[in-house]
Amino acid sequence: MKTPYQIQYEAFLAEGGIYDERHAKLYAELAEDLIAEGSYSIVFEGVAHACYTPMTLVNAPHLKCYIMAPLAVLPDFQGQRYATRLMEEAEKHLNADAIFVLGDPMHYATRYNTPHQVAFPVETQAPVECWFAKELTPGVLAQVGETASSITGAFANPIMWKEPSEQV
Repeated sequence: MKTPYQIQYEAFLAEGGIYDERHAKLYAELAEDLIAEGSYSIVFEGVAHACYTPMTLVNAPHLKCYIMAPLAVLPDFQGQRYATRLMEEAEKHLNADAIFVLGDPMHYATRYNTPHQVAFPVETQAPVECWFAKELTPGVLAQVGETASSITGAFANPIMWKEPSEQV
C-alpha cells in the first residue's frame, strides 16, 4: 500500500504541465507536515489521498470547518471517481459544518457549490472564483455572512497559496 507521501508525489509528478518534480515534492511534504500536525488524513482504497486542515471562521469560531488539500489520485486511477468517493468518505467521518477548497472550477465547482462570503485564511492573489465551499450543516454559511478566516501550521505558509509557477 502506498503512503500519503507516495500518492501525492506520484500524482503531482505525473500531472505535468505547470507541475514538475519540485511541486510533487512540495505537495507530498505538505501532506506529511499536515498529518504530523494532526490534520485529518484519508487514504482511499490505497490510490487516493487528501488532508483536511481545521479552519476557523472569525465570526463563527464554534463551527467545525476544514480546508481540503492536497488531494491526489495515483495516475492509473484518475478519472474513475476515486477522488469523489474519497471526499464522500471523509465527509462521513469529519462531522464538519463546512469544507472549503481552493482549486480549479473544473474539478470542484459542482461538489463545492455553496455560496459564501468567507475570506481566504491566508493572503493570496488567487481569484475568489476558485474559493469553494460545501456546507454539511445546511444554512451555516448564510448565517455567518461575511467573515475572515484563519488557519495555523504548515498550510498557513503563504507559499502554499501562490500560483504553482510561484511556489518553487
